[in-house]
Amino acid sequence: MAKHCKKIWRALVGLGFAACGISKVLGVDIQSKRFAQLNWSESNMKTLGGAQIAGAAMLGCKKTSKLGALLLAGSALCLLVTGFKHNRKEELAIDSFGVLAALSILFSKKCKK
Repeated sequence: MAKHCKKIWRALVGLGFAACGISKVLGVDIQSKRFAQLNWSESNMKTLGGAQIAGAAMLGCKKTSKLGALLLAGSALCLLVTGFKHNRKEELAIDSFGVLAALSILFSKKCKK
């Protein structure tokens, strides 16, 4: 049962990060405003979005899931630290959840058969 839960959790985290990454790459208005307020360029936003899409895709494969989780944790941590620097309290909860979700995958133990 635990093995199935881990797969579902990995899929949910991957889908969440993929959706966020796609919105950044497409330059959705809310993302553009957020990154402008953080003094990040549109290029930085799209690069971070691309990293989130790549990390989410890596979660889908067993061999690359740890690397994908590391990439996702790093991208979420960048946003979390920047949010702290700019005192953006309204976004800290979601960014910290992203860091914790990615780290939970990164440090999860392998399931025994």
